[in-house]
Amino acid sequence: MLQSKNFSLIFLLLFVFTTSITAQVSKINLGQTPGEFTIKSLTLAPGDYQFEIANNGVDHEVGFVLAPKGKTDQANHIKAAYVKAPVKNGASSLTQVVSLSAGEYVYFCPLNPTEQYELTVTAPVKKIRLEQTTGKFTTETLTLAAGDYEFEIVNNGVDHEVGFVLAPKGKTDAANHIKAAYVKAPVKNGTSSMTQVVSLTPGEYVYFCPLNPTKAYPLTVK
Repeated sequence: MLQSKNFSLIFLLLFVFTTSITAQVSKINLGQTPGEFTIKSLTLAPGDYQFEIANNGVDHEVGFVLAPKGKTDQANHIKAAYVKAPVKNGASSLTQVVSLSAGEYVYFCPLNPTEQYELTVTAPVKKIRLEQTTGKFTTETLTLAAGDYEFEIVNNGVDHEVGFVLAPKGKTDAANHIKAAYVKAPVKNGTSSMTQVVSLTPGEYVYFCPLNPTKAYPLTVK
């Protein structure tokens, strides 16, 4: 009886683990008709995907190629994106799990053959809220992952307009300001304003407001 209970527990744990892994993989269905894919472009978030390729009316086997844009020679094909078996008319086949990072890709079938269709992988834009009081930011240090950000700058009690400057550490002159990080409008007391989207790569930065004025605060991107 005890052995039966242990077996049941192990089975349950394996089921939960497998379900958790599967839930993290998104499936994309792509159909082919003679000479073309029915979906002409894709925009995805970074992550893990399986592509299911369906042959809808092509009278011979088809396949699937995914590659970085501009690098479509066989050496640069993403091998995990090949179908597990050639796809006959009326059938479908899955790829392996493909891990996609931000960038530009193309997909096509040289057996159909089709044109190259664009697949764009874009990271979601994260919003960072930074509040200013008289002479300072209330957040005095930031550590972020590389990616795309918008900063919301809040004026909480400063009796004149404030702004926001983001620059590489040690290069705080105006020529090196990250212009996309300027607020869209000067920030009056009791209001806020957004920056443009700022793409941050790993490195050391500082943020400050020369209108308040504040010291320069460290921002690290890993």
